[in-house]
Amino acid sequence: MLVMLISGACNTLLMKFMVVQQVPTGPGAAKAGFDHPYFQSLLMMIGEFLCLIYFYATSDKKDITRSQSVPQWIFSVPCMLDFTATTLVNMAYVLIPASVVQMTRGAIVIFTCLLSVLCLGRRQHAYHVAGVVLVFLGITFVSLSAIINPSASTNVHASSIYSKMFGIGLCLAAQVFQASMIVYEEKIMGQYSIAPLQVVGMEGAFGIFFGVVILSVLNATGTESTPEAIYQMRHSGPLTLAIIGSIFSIAFFNFSGVTVTQRASATARSTIDVSRTIIIWAVELAVGWNKFNVLQLVGFVIVALGTLIYNRLIVIKALEPSLEASPLALDPNKEMVSSTACNKDETSV
Repeated sequence: MLVMLISGACNTLLMKFMVVQQVPTGPGAAKAGFDHPYFQSLLMMIGEFLCLIYFYATSDKKDITRSQSVPQWIFSVPCMLDFTATTLVNMAYVLIPASVVQMTRGAIVIFTCLLSVLCLGRRQHAYHVAGVVLVFLGITFVSLSAIINPSASTNVHASSIYSKMFGIGLCLAAQVFQASMIVYEEKIMGQYSIAPLQVVGMEGAFGIFFGVVILSVLNATGTESTPEAIYQMRHSGPLTLAIIGSIFSIAFFNFSGVTVTQRASATARSTIDVSRTIIIWAVELAVGWNKFNVLQLVGFVIVALGTLIYNRLIVIKALEPSLEASPLALDPNKEMVSSTACNKDETSV
């Protein structure tokens, strides 16, 4: 749990640290931020792929044989959804504080709830609805705090209200893709016997392939420049260390997240994720990337409360299902997909 908490917070902070670095993009070029969202997504895929290496290194022949019987193409769909969501979030880091990004990710509860009903036929109870309403309200406060807080130090690009609104919009759009991926993963894991680490690792393997193809196209069209990203890495020790750290932090986050779910519960992961947001916010305030804002505090508390109610970490009797419906309610230790969704930062199952 401690590894998951630290690695999750480090990953978000390292991603933000990258974009605020000012490094020349080439010989004689002016200094610029590390604004390479697609390249950063490829780094995340590499971190996920490390989980596949660990899976094969620690699994017995029986597990490996069973894993090979699963159609490999099924991992390509969640991989593309994950790559898209991660890229959108990477773009948002340039525009808004990391703590706002992390809090806005709470919107995944809303989209997962809707998709679970539409795609999986899940029944939503009163506590689910209450949780979703609170998350929506909390994100509204967090968004307002980012828009009306002129003292927040984010990046030179985030100089207007419109850019901040666009950053929040990117985060919300990312959660639609993330929620779609989570629902899809639950569906395939219900159809096949797949180890969670294998799912993460295979998504990383496909992600590396897709990332290389996408970056090749983007470099050819001038949309993104990987040579510039590599040049900045070579000429900035802190940036290089942040990139290496982000790769391993996402690997440790996924590994520890799966372990927590297996040995504790999905509810434990939800609690850790809420705690992670506090750490990210505290570090941002300490290093001057953000300024304290009461609206952001209120928004965080409401988002956290909504998440805890949705996952039944806080039980309110008035919101519990009736005796007739209670057998259909979810077992707290077999949490519905949203508990996982709240913790799949950039990636974990």
